[in-house]
Amino acid sequence: MRIVVWGTGITGIMAARMMMQKGHEVRLVDEKMPLKPQEIPIKPLEAADMEWAELVIPSPGVPRHHPMLKKAKKVLSEIEVAASLLSGKLIAITGTNGKTTTTTLVHKILKAQGFDAGIGGNISPPLISLVDTDPDYVVAEISSFQLEWIERFRPFISICMNITPDHLDRYRTMDEYVYYKLKIFANQTAEDIAIINDDDPYLKDIPLKARRVLFSMTHRVSGDGAYIKDSKIVFTGSIAGVGPKVPPREKIGVGVIEDMLATALAGRFLGVETSVMEDVFLNFKVIHHRFEYVGTIGGVTFIDDSKATNVGALDKALSTLTSKVILILGGKDKGGDFSDIAQRYKTTIKKAYLIGEAKARIEGEIADIVDTSAAQDMFEAVTQAYLGATPGDIILLSPGCASFDMFNSYAHRGEVFQECVYGILKSTSAR
Repeated sequence: MRIVVWGTGITGIMAARMMMQKGHEVRLVDEKMPLKPQEIPIKPLEAADMEWAELVIPSPGVPRHHPMLKKAKKVLSEIEVAASLLSGKLIAITGTNGKTTTTTLVHKILKAQGFDAGIGGNISPPLISLVDTDPDYVVAEISSFQLEWIERFRPFISICMNITPDHLDRYRTMDEYVYYKLKIFANQTAEDIAIINDDDPYLKDIPLKARRVLFSMTHRVSGDGAYIKDSKIVFTGSIAGVGPKVPPREKIGVGVIEDMLATALAGRFLGVETSVMEDVFLNFKVIHHRFEYVGTIGGVTFIDDSKATNVGALDKALSTLTSKVILILGGKDKGGDFSDIAQRYKTTIKKAYLIGEAKARIEGEIADIVDTSAAQDMFEAVTQAYLGATPGDIILLSPGCASFDMFNSYAHRGEVFQECVYGILKSTSAR
């Protein structure tokens, strides 16, 4: 088959390599040529490539509405191609927030039980990288971008953690974003399992062909599912029983407890023992830059939640905290609405320092609700936040925006925040 692989990031490179390994004729193309030479020859994308190809595999960053894709005879996502080559049970996790942590946790409990399990997808490495080892269990983080070009992609267990406004710079409406998120359930049958957040208005009562399993942080669910009671997970319905303990929410955040709830349900259906799950949960260290404790200086605590790239993630972080919060917000604008957050947490937010491309718009939405101040960069935001803090306050980096206006990634943004904190620690220690 003649295949065009579009994109020269890790997904494109590995997809091209695998397709060549399978005997296909492959062209690896991109709109911008990489600065460094790659192991596979790369050519600039041209309309003739679309005419030549029998199949186009675009990287997730290529928007569905790109005019060049209209010229393609057939388009499939890398996850669609990868899943067709994998024989193990597929556990796929999506959601606006929490999917990376949940994917990591599901993989950890399967490995701790002694199962042959691989991990990939939106979390590195790409799903197609698992084809050579073909593990018995495939745990995949799946984004809405990856779901845009699926046909038969069918997980045995699909999990949707939540849906909140995000990527509205890519999708024309919220309905379009929701539509692609819910495609994770589209090809499931009655033999499969759909694990749903019963607290989420976008997910409640959605039509499903798979077995519906619910989880909730706020109430006992009906039918098959799980909820939290006295720091323990409780299973209901046909899987009823006492599940694993979870850590205190103030230690790791409400969002991670919710991730553990969904993880425990997947583990229950896959035969992971409760004691194994509990051991993983109680010893779990949060994902780097996800509600990560950095340090305490003069009674002021610093938390790095740089991975909060949308308003929903910011909401999770603020819902965890009871102390006064000095918030660092902003970055590349994704169209999220900050006014509701500011209104609901106005007694928690002591002040908000705004950075990045979106700072003027955010200021317009929240300045009448909470005290705000614009900062030129992360150093100024962290320094001014510390100077205005009193013992007991929390300085929280939870931007609610993407990072690409000022940083290489959310991880780079978090690293710069942590460097600023360590700089303050060094200067105060030297006095």
